Amino acid sequence: MQESQARYTVKQVAALTGVRETTLRVWERRYDVVTPHRSPSGYRLYDNNHVRALRAMASLVDDGVPASIAAETIKNSHAATPDRPTIAAYDLVAAATSLEPARLDGVLAEALAAAPIDHVADEWLLPELERLGDAWASGEASVAHEHFAAAGVIRALSKAYQAAGSPASDHLVLMGLPEGSHHELGLMSFASCLREHGIAVAYLGADVPLDDWIKAASDLKPRAAVVGVPQSANVTRAQALVDRLSELAPPVSIWVGGGRSEKIQRAHQLPHRMSDAATELATALSSGAA
Repeated sequence: MQESQARYTVKQVAALTGVRETTLRVWERRYDVVTPHRSPSGYRLYDNNHVRALRAMASLVDDGVPASIAAETIKNSHAATPDRPTIAAYDLVAAATSLEPARLDGVLAEALAAAPIDHVADEWLLPELERLGDAWASGEASVAHEHFAAAGVIRALSKAYQAAGSPASDHLVLMGLPEGSHHELGLMSFASCLREHGIAVAYLGADVPLDDWIKAASDLKPRAAVVGVPQSANVTRAQALVDRLSELAPPVSIWVGGGRSEKIQRAHQLPHRMSDAATELATALSSGAA
């Protein structure tokens, strides 16, 4: 999915930015801060660039900047942004096999800054990690190279997660892996995607014991829980976790994602593409379906 592809309605953008629909329309008409696309039936449709611009505009206005000045600031900032290389130009495998921390961190930082995190995850990060796995299988990379890369990715995603800013709504999503599951790069990428979509996230991480999961859900009372199921070995414990989560009151909307998530029952299946998954969950939260 291209970064500029229009896929959000005005109602979804209002939920993602925390800006009322009437205010969004005023900003468009009066200040021309964004120009939404139009569907064949005439509905406004917004892309990731629009959402980012509107979030930035909202942040400035919240800080007391007059809307007219905030709009000019956003438009000038967009016009002054230099062209970046496409994310395909960044070589994670070469950086990993170099074992040079500065090189790896630089590649990850530049790639993650090149586009919204869901686009980067779908079009670059996850394919590059798969390519690194292929390099290991062919003998071109070692286990040390894989672990070095994974540690760097976790550092970079942690920064992206923190940099996403304050959530636009108070709909909390609890996320983590079941006990015995350690492969968290996909789930951590998704947590950063949700944060960038303005969703509040409580990220538990990897290898979380069942009772601790349930305690966290009982204490936090999230609107939704996302359980990662990256491998076949995780299915049994993931299903046990989903079964326990489904018994909670008030009820929690349960979602599963990852390579083996289709094996799990009594839960909503997230699309495998990060961009589609983030949009589906954000829409469900904003509409009250989750």
